[in-house]
Amino acid sequence: MSTYSKFLSTHLKEPGDVPAIYHAVRNIPYGSTGERDPLKVIANNLGSCSGKHILLRDVLRATGREAEVITMFTHFNRGVPAHTAMPEDLRAMIEGETVCDFHHYVRMRRDEDWVRLDATWHDALIPYRFPVNNAWKGQGDTILAAQPIREYPPVEDLAAWKIELLTQLTPEQRQLRERFFRRLTEWMMTL
Repeated sequence: MSTYSKFLSTHLKEPGDVPAIYHAVRNIPYGSTGERDPLKVIANNLGSCSGKHILLRDVLRATGREAEVITMFTHFNRGVPAHTAMPEDLRAMIEGETVCDFHHYVRMRRDEDWVRLDATWHDALIPYRFPVNNAWKGQGDTILAAQPIREYPPVEDLAAWKIELLTQLTPEQRQLRERFFRRLTEWMMTL
């Protein structure tokens, strides 16, 4: 039995249940560890936006759905709600200068349309006002974790594409991005 089959059999009552697949991936805790391999996301029960969305794409494809990962350039900190439970330096980065990032979501074909699925945030973030999409039942788009400034065409090798895109940021932007995601992940690990 493949790892994806094991993942599906653990989380699905009915084969191909798209909302159940989506929520199973979405509820893997978020952590920006640089790991984008979907099998390691399953094994570690922890994933970045790119790792979780590669996993979601692959699992949807394994059930016969047409799905692809869309990359967007965004100011990621603008989509993260500051909360008093966060460390002061993290709140300052959320409210401070923009943190440039290349965020991801899955686009899944539904009849003649595409549905946007963002599985970034897990349920532990509900009390902190994150858009966790826990009420999505299979209809319409989910709320994106960040607002797109520009989007790129889908690519299959998302891990390599993300590395290439990050080289387009200035050294200062990369340093701020790294510090922001490290602190965000450290805080989320305490929840």
